[in-house]
Amino acid sequence: MNEHELRTLLSKATEDRPAGIDLMPAMPRRRLARVLVPIAALAVAAAVAAVAVVLPATQSSAQAQVIAAVENTSQESYRIHVTSDTKVFDGAIDPVRRMGVITRQDGAETRFVGDLMYIRESGAATWLVSPRPDTELAGAPPVIALVKLAPIDPHSALERLRTATDVREAGTASGQGWAGQRFAFSLEAGGGADVKAGTAEAATGTVDVDDQGRIRHLEVAFGDSGNRNVMDFSDFGTPVSVTAPPTDQVRRQPAGQPGKPTDRARQESGDKLGEPTAKTS
Repeated sequence: MNEHELRTLLSKATEDRPAGIDLMPAMPRRRLARVLVPIAALAVAAAVAAVAVVLPATQSSAQAQVIAAVENTSQESYRIHVTSDTKVFDGAIDPVRRMGVITRQDGAETRFVGDLMYIRESGAATWLVSPRPDTELAGAPPVIALVKLAPIDPHSALERLRTATDVREAGTASGQGWAGQRFAFSLEAGGGADVKAGTAEAATGTVDVDDQGRIRHLEVAFGDSGNRNVMDFSDFGTPVSVTAPPTDQVRRQPAGQPGKPTDRARQESGDKLGEPTAKTS
């Protein structure tokens, strides 16, 4: 029944109603419109507020970006080139399978297989085996850990970037086949009798992250000593295959500095070992 039919029915049923009384007044359309407009505005405002709550931040902090880059670089294999003072190292690392190989310019070689590290000095017939040094250096100040790990276990050295402080954007960066962002950072100072002068001071450095979120270049300067470690990452996804040396060629490394055989070990092995792979001077 529409409004007209209802009015007709009520008119017939109340023909004797007092004058001036309207039982079905017209709807106050203008008043209703005025009420609906504020309600609609409130609904729009609530929707906008809801969107503002769920939208993520426009950009993460510089420190978070560097930590994310360390994580991304840990997800695939790569080739590595390291310069530590005057020594040069090249190799390939597979962080996922926890294996890798590093060779020094004079022919010394380091292999990683799981939790073990094998070191053979240039011209030696015997490999020295020990646990990977990142475990021993887990509680060491980041500066000391990095200076020791960079030449012998580059990926473990890279992990020390997670503790970098004062991380900030430092412009753009690029290399062969890649472009990205450069970040500057500081590393916590530390001390130790077995660390050469200068490395116990706070370190500063830069790290370049490509547009895929992977670390491409890491450079660290140690205090005022002029000592510097430089690491370049390339050929991501390259296959890496490393096997442990034959057991009859392996000797257990005595306790001491990671990767540094003692004089007694040299005498027992009968090998003419050169400078230890872990040494950074």
